[in-house]
Amino acid sequence: MKPIGLRGLIARLGLGALATEAAPRSEPASFAPGRDEIAMAWAGGERLPALVPEALPTATGLSGDQLARHLGEGLDFEQLRAYQPGEPATRIDWRVSARFSEPVVRMYREPAQRQAHLVIDGGTAMRFGTRRRLKLTQALLVAHAFAAGALRQNLAVEIHSIGGSFGHQAAGPVTGQGAILQRLADLAQAAGLTAGAPDASSDRLVDKPADWAGLRQRLAQRLPAGSVVIVLSDCLADTGPGRAIDWAPLAATHHLIFVSVSDRVELEMPDMGLVPFESGTQARWLDTGSRRWREAFAAEQHAVLEEWRESAEALGATFLSLSAHSQPVDWLAELPAVLLRSRGAVA
Repeated sequence: MKPIGLRGLIARLGLGALATEAAPRSEPASFAPGRDEIAMAWAGGERLPALVPEALPTATGLSGDQLARHLGEGLDFEQLRAYQPGEPATRIDWRVSARFSEPVVRMYREPAQRQAHLVIDGGTAMRFGTRRRLKLTQALLVAHAFAAGALRQNLAVEIHSIGGSFGHQAAGPVTGQGAILQRLADLAQAAGLTAGAPDASSDRLVDKPADWAGLRQRLAQRLPAGSVVIVLSDCLADTGPGRAIDWAPLAATHHLIFVSVSDRVELEMPDMGLVPFESGTQARWLDTGSRRWREAFAAEQHAVLEEWRESAEALGATFLSLSAHSQPVDWLAELPAVLLRSRGAVA
């Protein structure tokens, strides 16, 4: 349940033109983090613990220094087995075969490269903020940190955008820092351009419903087993990633990390008097001046996040709740402990 009209909310809070609806229509909104913040995110991300256990085999076809699930050519010896017709004769171990009545081949574990997939929600719920930065900007900063951690672990990185007017986009996994920086910058720019397109019939932004079910289906069909999927969204929003249980099929073969980014007024509603709230397709007027109502609202929001955390950890996934105004130095200090705690729970 969200307040209707972010411009009016910002005006009541007296926090300036931070939300995208308060920006001039003729200029694209800016969602890109600052260069210093990006540098801090990369420096902190390079010190993160492994995003996925090194010993877990992967089924990816990219060449790398992890172990693939299938056998073939490589340097890591796996087993001996009987020669099968049609196999290259170079695989036969003639010295071992001399001790048996049939040819024997040596099988090796093929080298492979695991993948990290960053799913970034660019919908209207993420284009909001009342202090320091927008939620989408914070999500992009976290994406930079996870990308740095993935490269340090020699994971190929693919970035998926969902929500907003650009729908779902993905351009394939890459292994270079420059390519990742450019893709995240392009995503921020695209989000700014779509945020500047108002609906002619109202002052609200044009936005396509996020097809989370379709995204999960595409990821399940396309991702090699053993990948890590990092979802950056707002788990409190109606347009967010749904329920943790919806991700169970992916969690069975991949490691999932959920980062829920919320603004402070979405957790601790301030006194704004009588305010219209969205509830599905209906609008309700609620008195935020009531202290009892504000306390009940805060308790409900925190309970939703706690339920999300418990459900995610039951799937073997990692969950982190993050405030949009939190400084990178703060959540970078918290993130390693969250990742290690999740790994301990899985073990």
